[in-house]
Amino acid sequence: MNPRVVAAAVRLPAALLAVLMPWSAMARDCQAQMGRGWPPGTANYGAAVERLFDGQASPALSLVWLPDTGKETGLALVQGAEGAAWTLRYSEADERVYRWSGNTLELKTEQTPRQATAPIPAALAQRMLKVWSESLRQATPEATAAAFHEGDVLSAVVEGVRFSGPVSKCGPLEQILEQAELLIEASEENENKRERRWVEIDASLQELQQSLAGAGG
Repeated sequence: MNPRVVAAAVRLPAALLAVLMPWSAMARDCQAQMGRGWPPGTANYGAAVERLFDGQASPALSLVWLPDTGKETGLALVQGAEGAAWTLRYSEADERVYRWSGNTLELKTEQTPRQATAPIPAALAQRMLKVWSESLRQATPEATAAAFHEGDVLSAVVEGVRFSGPVSKCGPLEQILEQAELLIEASEENENKRERRWVEIDASLQELQQSLAGAGG
């Protein structure tokens, strides 16, 4: 298990901590667990969380965590003007969105989420978009719809395509979630520390790209 993820246990949403097993050993399970679109019964909830975090905007890349318990969280990369830095945004609901009041389900979107933003170099954001898209498309065939399951749900939208499923211990999610933790850290750090995060993310993207090439054989 990667020591960075262990050390970051307090910062990551709890569902992300069970992630790090080799892609080669678990690829089939990953393909079975992740799917395209929202899992059944999740779309209204997930869309409400995304509106809370993003308003009417459509980030170029987004991740939302819908936990079985606790507060919802999300990451987004928002494209800047041509050649300009993109914006990285980390969001956390002020209170849990998904709540039952007696026998009635309530989606509490009348709240202000906690958000942290930071500029991210355009070239790095574009590379992340490309590698994440290739990774998730390869692990999740187009004909595979997201399946219903009980528990935590991770949903990613990359280049307009949604990939959803349980937080998995395999496949590209190993490094994608490791990179997500680095993004969360970068959103709240000063410029010097962020520069180190960009270097770490770039190296991790390189590893993921190499895994893709190997898996594509």
